[in-house]
Amino acid sequence: MEPNPIFSEFQLEFFKRIKMQPKSIETLNDVSEVMSGCAQIFSFENLDVVANTTEPLNREVIIQQLVNNKQGGLCYKINSVFYYFIKSFGFNIYQVRCCVENQETHDCWQINGAHIINIIEYENKKYLADVAFGCNLSYEPIPFSEEIIESCTGLYRIRKVDNIIRDIKYTYLLEFKKPDSFSPESARLWTNGYAFDPLVKAIDIDENDKIDSHATQIQQLIIDDPTKEFSVKPLATKVVNNESIATLTSNSFTLTNCKTGEKTKVTFDINNEIKQLEQFNQHLISIFNLPPLKFLPKI
Repeated sequence: MEPNPIFSEFQLEFFKRIKMQPKSIETLNDVSEVMSGCAQIFSFENLDVVANTTEPLNREVIIQQLVNNKQGGLCYKINSVFYYFIKSFGFNIYQVRCCVENQETHDCWQINGAHIINIIEYENKKYLADVAFGCNLSYEPIPFSEEIIESCTGLYRIRKVDNIIRDIKYTYLLEFKKPDSFSPESARLWTNGYAFDPLVKAIDIDENDKIDSHATQIQQLIIDDPTKEFSVKPLATKVVNNESIATLTSNSFTLTNCKTGEKTKVTFDINNEIKQLEQFNQHLISIFNLPPLKFLPKI
């Protein structure tokens, strides 16, 4: 790739958003630096879905929301804005839709195609670059070789698989686990993240199209999901200082140490709606730098 000493307005604003000095993004190490910046800045959150303030999405809307308005979002926003940025430097990058295993019970698969990731082809090799799988973030591209990549949030690898999901042809599986110092012990075992086929590309023919974009489609899948996992209960989570994972729900705020699993939890006053909202918004503003909600939905 040719050096690009002149940056577009979008590139400069993105660098500013992730607090990274502008530079030409040319190598996988450069990409890793961008992924690290995204992990520490973008909150994985569903507040627009919960508040019923979503809108059809395209390149312009996603950049406006996440870069200019400093919002967070779910995978279809954060991974997409990362995709636009890396693509703008000439990388061969494309997106793929996946199926996530239930991360609480690990006994079933969730909505097919409701998670979107990035695949980078670099020097004739493929790499997975996902900056929005909750806080399960590798901080660098993961090769398709079963090589283990370690970050402050855990260990990650990609395995080739056959028939991982019945009647759906997926050929690769992202797995992750926590370090040996983590408690509980079950978290130290390799766990299924999501299954995907890197050859089935999710390409928007027109990045200005809001109605038929993959981001809009996935957003609607989340809204229509009968389990309502991400559409009713407010959630915000992010990595804090590369040491802890902050998780905010309507009932509590939890800080989990990435190395030990030790948790510090603040429980909100659920018997007082006004106070509960105040406690929620206090953490939303101070930890996630997001605007306060006007109300908390009754679940």
